[in-house]
Amino acid sequence: MSEVISLIKMTEDEFNVWCKRSIENYRDEHIKNGLTFAEAQKRSDDDFGRLLPDGVNSVDQHVFTIKENGSKWIGTLWFGVRGAADNRKAFIYDIILDDETRGKGYGKKAMQLLEDEVKKVGLRHIGLHVFGHNKIARSLYEKLGYETTNVNMEKTL
Repeated sequence: MSEVISLIKMTEDEFNVWCKRSIENYRDEHIKNGLTFAEAQKRSDDDFGRLLPDGVNSVDQHVFTIKENGSKWIGTLWFGVRGAADNRKAFIYDIILDDETRGKGYGKKAMQLLEDEVKKVGLRHIGLHVFGHNKIARSLYEKLGYETTNVNMEKTL
């Protein structure tokens, strides 16, 4: 990969486009995971409303565009700071890459850039949730040193 990618703080206009798309994606992931459309939509709306009450300027929320060569949009990344005052950690809420860029090392590079951003806000730990059916993401996170801390299992009858 000769292209240079960077994380750039999301603008208000970018946020408005991203947020709508991300709420829909999050809802659809929950539907794949067994929720009804109504349940998934409510959870998605509630979670985004709670975490991002002030949009791109919400406290302890860091939303970035991922750009190639400083200008071409290739994705987005959102992490928040959460936990008790003496145990604050970064938590990745969303990472999306354009379909054309997948499998080319951009996700790995974005995750490495994320580590720099997390260090800038004085944190030493990053957590995330990945849906069980997302094997590609799980594989990437494991290669980057993320360890499984919880496993939820379900059986459909």
